[in-house]
Amino acid sequence: MRFKQSLLVLAISGALTACGGSSSDSPNDNTSGGGNNTDDGTATTTTTVVSEGVITGFGSVYVNGQRYRSENAEIAVGNSPAADEAQLKVGMVVTVAASASDDGEDPDAQQIRYEEHLQGPVSFIDREAEQIEVLGQTILFDDLTEFDETDIETLSVGDFIEVSGYINDEGNFYATLVELETEETEIKLKGEIANLDTDAQTFSLAELTIDYSAAEYEDMTADDLADGLFVKVEGDDFDGDTLTLTASSIENKEENDIDNDAEEVTIAGIVKDYDSESGVFSVNRYEFTLNDDTEFDDGSLDTLANGVIVKVEGRFESEQLIAEEIEFKATDARSKTEGQVTDLNADNETFVIDNTTFSVTPETQYEDESDLDERSFTFDDIAVNDWLKVISRQDDQGNTTALKVKRIDQEDREGEVKGRVSDVSAEGMTIANVAVGFNENTEFEGEDDSISVERFIELVQSNPAVIVEVEGEYDGDTLIAAEVEVETVGGQDGDDDDDDNDDSTGKAEFEGEIESIEGDSVFVNGNELRFSQDTKFELNDEEVDLQTFYGALEVGVVIEIEGLWVDQSYIKVTEAELETNDEE
Repeated sequence: MRFKQSLLVLAISGALTACGGSSSDSPNDNTSGGGNNTDDGTATTTTTVVSEGVITGFGSVYVNGQRYRSENAEIAVGNSPAADEAQLKVGMVVTVAASASDDGEDPDAQQIRYEEHLQGPVSFIDREAEQIEVLGQTILFDDLTEFDETDIETLSVGDFIEVSGYINDEGNFYATLVELETEETEIKLKGEIANLDTDAQTFSLAELTIDYSAAEYEDMTADDLADGLFVKVEGDDFDGDTLTLTASSIENKEENDIDNDAEEVTIAGIVKDYDSESGVFSVNRYEFTLNDDTEFDDGSLDTLANGVIVKVEGRFESEQLIAEEIEFKATDARSKTEGQVTDLNADNETFVIDNTTFSVTPETQYEDESDLDERSFTFDDIAVNDWLKVISRQDDQGNTTALKVKRIDQEDREGEVKGRVSDVSAEGMTIANVAVGFNENTEFEGEDDSISVERFIELVQSNPAVIVEVEGEYDGDTLIAAEVEVETVGGQDGDDDDDDNDDSTGKAEFEGEIESIEGDSVFVNGNELRFSQDTKFELNDEEVDLQTFYGALEVGVVIEIEGLWVDQSYIKVTEAELETNDEE
């Protein structure tokens, strides 16, 4: 049996239980939802709260910058209505129903529910554009995306993954969690029905064709199927060639879990369908309305736009969700560093790595990947001499805020830093106060091609805002760079903002199945690849020449490439790797 009890009912019943029952019969009652008297005789007020957002830490559960006590919560994970907290993970988008009182205690969660957005096999990975394709849907990721049991370097085409996150205004999906599935093989995805054909018993869901001829239904019947209906589809029978899924079950997900009796509602997600004239916008399928009293944090009304990630606090008024406060979420992480904590200030909640002071916020994401492996790892558990990996951003005043903090062991440093450059010379530079050294093997990548160290120095000196990413290995406290890559800034080399949003420029790095071979060109996911004698070829982990490599190419074989776009029309491949099942 699925976990279908109303979130609000659980929150209210939990509040009343905690308070010993409603005091609404008392003539002196001034509580909302229920209350009781404290030791000094004053009444406490209990409020029903519903919150939807990303889990950022544990001990109990942190969602949307708030700690929720979870010891009494009913927890549902996927199709399991009787899960436990150990099944929850950082990065999951969850819905929490809780009761909160004004006594200063953290809200008491009555229910925590998680449901994946989609689950299926990876068909294409574009590491340069930071995109994954699953079931015909584009999954966007970045430095803040949590990868569980895998990472973007080891993830491969054909791997089965579960994804949690937010649908954006373009119909794509921003992943907050990508989890490698090694046991479950059932396809799952949510979306709006399109192209319903009752004769053929099919409809479209994103890029998939759904065959519903053998489906069972939950909270609906076959007669309820209609274009625009939001549903969840599950099935085992998937044809990757035709992108057709034979559904075993279809569930109506049109109704959300919040009714207009909820007293406080907090929803984090991506803005869609914003109408500036009416002041109406949607976040995670919840519709909010602005009014003259709406407050803005880390932005203004002018900042509100489709595609922006926000946290909205609201309340119901005449069955409308009124946005009381909108906080714009910082996701444009510009710095990535790793190092040892040299100073810590518990009062200010700051720590120092490589002479950089990082501050944390209630929404900073934490995880312990060291040998200590503390599930409840938060700022309070950081100690001087700990090794941390930090994703951060810097404001206009130069203050650095940690968005994501992972504790690691020294030997597990990845040798990756990202940020603004200072003190650059032919021998090295400093990024995020990390000393980076160059040698004869260091490779430099500009926006469109490989560049010399002299050109690199010219680029960063002419634009102090340039962002550079480095990969290498440590020699003591110095990171010896193997590869230095310049991103693009403001239309110049160095900033990842591209107004026309065309990925067919600059460097290409992706993995996918060969769709066709036409003459000397190979096509993967609609991209044309061209090889030359200068291309570095690898077949079954051995270097080979062009002829040997080309002879091993077949439609359906997975190829991994690095290269450069030429005239936005084809990719000149510099490195190509192929794994076949042939025994040499």
